[in-house]
Amino acid sequence: MTEAATPSALRDDDAGSVSLKTIVTTQATRYIHITTWAILLLTLVRFETALVWYVLTMAGGVTRSFVETRMRRSNSTGVASKYRLYAFVAMAACAFWAAAPVLAWNSGHVFGQAAAMFYIATGYLLALSQFRSSPINALIVTSPYTLAFGVCLASAAGTAMFYPLLAAIPLFVATIGYVLMFGYMAQQEMDRASSERLALIEELEGARVAAEKASEAKSMFLANMSHEIRTPMNGVLGMAELLARTELTSRQRTFADTIHKSGAALLTIINDILDFSKIEAGKLELDEDPFDLQASVEDVAALVTARAQEKKIELIVRFQPDLPMAMVGDGGRIRQIIMNLVGNAVKFTHQGYVLINVSGSVKGDIAALRIEITDTGVGMDAEALGRIFDSFQQADTSTTRKFGGTGLGLSISKRLIEAMAGRIGATSKPDEGSTFWIEVDLPIGEAMEVTAPLTIEADNRRALIVDDIDVNRNILSEQLTAWGFRPDAAADGHQALDMLRAAKANNDPYIFAILDFLMPEMDGEQLAQEIKADNNIRNTELMVLTSVDRPGDARRFREIGVDGYLVKPARSALLLHTISSLLSANEDAQTGEASGAVEPINDRTGVGETRKTRILLAEDNAVNQLVVQHMLDPNLYELAIANNGREALRRFETDPDGFDIILMDVSMPEMDGYETSRAIRGLENGSKSKRTPIVCLTAHAMKADMDRSQEAGMDDYLPKPMSEDQLHSVIKRWVKGAAVENKAAG
Repeated sequence: MTEAATPSALRDDDAGSVSLKTIVTTQATRYIHITTWAILLLTLVRFETALVWYVLTMAGGVTRSFVETRMRRSNSTGVASKYRLYAFVAMAACAFWAAAPVLAWNSGHVFGQAAAMFYIATGYLLALSQFRSSPINALIVTSPYTLAFGVCLASAAGTAMFYPLLAAIPLFVATIGYVLMFGYMAQQEMDRASSERLALIEELEGARVAAEKASEAKSMFLANMSHEIRTPMNGVLGMAELLARTELTSRQRTFADTIHKSGAALLTIINDILDFSKIEAGKLELDEDPFDLQASVEDVAALVTARAQEKKIELIVRFQPDLPMAMVGDGGRIRQIIMNLVGNAVKFTHQGYVLINVSGSVKGDIAALRIEITDTGVGMDAEALGRIFDSFQQADTSTTRKFGGTGLGLSISKRLIEAMAGRIGATSKPDEGSTFWIEVDLPIGEAMEVTAPLTIEADNRRALIVDDIDVNRNILSEQLTAWGFRPDAAADGHQALDMLRAAKANNDPYIFAILDFLMPEMDGEQLAQEIKADNNIRNTELMVLTSVDRPGDARRFREIGVDGYLVKPARSALLLHTISSLLSANEDAQTGEASGAVEPINDRTGVGETRKTRILLAEDNAVNQLVVQHMLDPNLYELAIANNGREALRRFETDPDGFDIILMDVSMPEMDGYETSRAIRGLENGSKSKRTPIVCLTAHAMKADMDRSQEAGMDDYLPKPMSEDQLHSVIKRWVKGAAVENKAAG
């Protein structure tokens, strides 16, 4: 540890500095001692004499205190010489004190000589207590008392007091010498301990610096490894996704799907390790921005739906109707937590359902949220539950375990929710399932319109829900009630038919019915056929919700008269829109207007423009160039490729028609993406031309990389590996009227 790096409190931690600091902090005690000495002296000498002594001694004490304070505040590096100078200042002040024993000795009072010895003894004690760590300085400060003793001894010559005083000198010297020797040795021991402490602090400081450098090196290594792994992963996942869209045999499609799923699993592991590293290094940062909580939950459900369908389990979403959707917080991290919990629930569930339940309460501008993920899976015992949130821990740690994973997902989720001042927990029983929950308080954001309003009044009209799972019936009933309908529920097709016929007979028919597809005894398709075959209830509008989206199902249902078809879990906005469209179509038909079947909203549908969207891709990796090229339909997009930043800058500067959007890789030879983006912004500012959107395409996944891309002038961030949907989504977001490929659902 260098002198410059050492705190001043440690540099000055020597005998002189410590003594001076102690003296400064006890200055008030000095004035108390002067006053008590003056009171004693007043009983021995005349009042005028005692008063003069008191004033002079007090003035000397004040002067000494002033000098002490100035010396303590000074930044002089010569601590030893400064302390020696102070000893002479203290000696001058003690000269006034030493006058008291001389005055008492010559007072002629019967106790005057005894008082003089008392003064000298207490004066030595006071001085030695302050300077015992430095014998030479102690002798300098106490020299006035030594001189006073000599005066008293000379005055006693020829009297009975002379020889006792003379005999007391060796005892006095031995006592003072012992005190000084003991104080000096004690100070030496303290100095040694202080030196060891400073050495230990220096060692710890060095270890801290080394640990910070190691942590920084680890973070850089992981960031670089993430980049190096993500770059080829982009090629693997991108090509696998494109391959799966081509005409393949069943066996070939299995191979392509396996490649894509394995790559996605590897990417999840990479992300978990990177997140865990950031958390361990204390570099986790939260982005507090407005976000739509309901949309975030539904996004997670949409991503996991395919896995749930493969296992033939229901994925159910319930969002408390009166809960605000707009929140302020780190929406991306909250989605990550929910994704971890829902992904685990689907992984460990073989039959039944997985329920995402969002509830809470509002107090002022704060929403107290509770998000529960309940499954009917394998569950776990209390021992496994106790360690489930520990790093690298799993419920089943045996070599024969059925379920893979790093054991980091729940640990990361726990750290993330705790960083938001929230809580996470779980309850579970073997073979009965588990419930994982998070609780967090979030500020309520500004209200946002996320659903299209009803184009028809609900007007408390009746609706029938048919589903064999009671959770589904309860959630749909809650939603329809919140929208103004009057719902009833049936657990099977036979009960539904009875309820429909009874309602019609009572002249209070159901205006529409929502049918589950997969039900025992009578499934949704059979129930729909029965309803349409009955003349009394055939006018009931029908919608089917299915957890298994098979090719041709939507067309087959339309043929039997079902006008609404949605895949579970249906987004709340999409469900409301479809119901509204069903009822509007029904009224239009009754008024003689032409009406066709209701089609679900397709998020991939864009505005059909004759002009192609012009895209500049700056990417040095040939595989990634090929991936992007095949993800973009040449009939809709015109793609220009630059192999490095310098070439991209030249293409941007010289192209006569300009580009609608730039996809910018970060790590490129000659000129990287950051430098290229800054140069492009400089050209735009110089020519006062319109700003071209630049999207950062990078395999770096640290928040610092996102911030750096924004500082360089980029508008958006798309981490590799990217999917075709993500690429189309970012283009649609930044290019007004961009032609986005419309792939009809199979």
